[in-house]
Amino acid sequence: MADEALEESLKISKPLVLTGAFQVFADQLYNRFIQLLAIAVGATVDQLGILNAVKSVASNILQILFGRMADRFGKRRFIATGRFLNGAILAAIIFVEAPEWLIPLIVLCSIFVSMALPSWNSLLGDYAPEGRRGEVIGRINSLTQIGGLTAMFIALFISLSQSGPSSRLSYLPVMAMASGASILSGVFVLLTQEKLGTQAGTALDFSKLLNDLRLRRYLVLNTIYGVGMAFAWPLFPFIISEKLAMSVWQVAILAITETAANIVTQRSTGRLMDRVGRRPIIVFSRMVMALAPLSYALGTNWLHIVIAEVFLGMGMGAWMGSESTYVIDLAPGQLRATYLAASATAFGLASFAGSLLGSYVTEHVLTSSGIDSINTGLLISAFLRLVFGFAYVAAFESRPRRGRQP
Repeated sequence: MADEALEESLKISKPLVLTGAFQVFADQLYNRFIQLLAIAVGATVDQLGILNAVKSVASNILQILFGRMADRFGKRRFIATGRFLNGAILAAIIFVEAPEWLIPLIVLCSIFVSMALPSWNSLLGDYAPEGRRGEVIGRINSLTQIGGLTAMFIALFISLSQSGPSSRLSYLPVMAMASGASILSGVFVLLTQEKLGTQAGTALDFSKLLNDLRLRRYLVLNTIYGVGMAFAWPLFPFIISEKLAMSVWQVAILAITETAANIVTQRSTGRLMDRVGRRPIIVFSRMVMALAPLSYALGTNWLHIVIAEVFLGMGMGAWMGSESTYVIDLAPGQLRATYLAASATAFGLASFAGSLLGSYVTEHVLTSSGIDSINTGLLISAFLRLVFGFAYVAAFESRPRRGRQP
């Protein structure tokens, strides 16, 4: 770590920012519209449930393997490979007319995106000097989030220009743009630079991960919080569609609001992390997320949900900056992608369990029914997010001490 601290960081370049922006552009369009496309081609409620469950597992279960391979063979080529393959699958989705074919393609998309994510977050570490790591990563992330904001404005324009009910054809331009953006991100990443340090060994020794007390404690906290956070995930759509009967353009406004708050927050919290430490920002990001399910449960107008999205954007902005910065602080230089992937995997699998738990408790355990039970489930999630978010005070502080060798 001392030698790494003495190395000069790479300079932020246009290809780096464009890589991230096109990644976020593609992922925002895909995540916001893919379930609507599934419904348009005839997917049932059960099929959507299977889709979400398998998608969650596929997005996370292989991340440690992909992170390890990126540490061995290089980050740029892994990002490019994942993005090229993801773009190809998104292009294939354009021609699908039945849910039986759509679901396996969505699983493949999730796998290929997970191939690129740990490598991308690890690559950011090459551009972030130790003393300003939070500030630089926050600045890069806020710039790349402009891609997501652009995607949502396009989604808003598409929804406003449509007449009549949505159909399969309504979503084909969106999937085509997502495909092109994913491929472009793979092209631009090949124009970036990465540090070519000592490569990791050929075999992954899990004991090295588990013997790192700081990482182990963080993984436990991430797992606990993932269950509490995801408890609300299957409940949000019912508030949007049934309680408030929101239209597509209103949903697009929610996404724009959340993304804008995300961008603003990442810039400010990045600098703040370098001054006060990572842990206070981590605790804040987790606890403020409790306001989202609380607002959804108590809101009686779609504008109340817009306010909730502001807090959600603040939490996600602080989360995105602090998560990667914290794990990069912990990781040896040659194991960054592996550490990042381990953190993402722990949270992803926990959120899968939390999502199933939330839907089961709301439907089968709570004595109330309908919207009342959903509101109760959201309040439970808000409480869990608040308590489990505060638990992050037990995490070790990772901010390097200035003037001393780490």
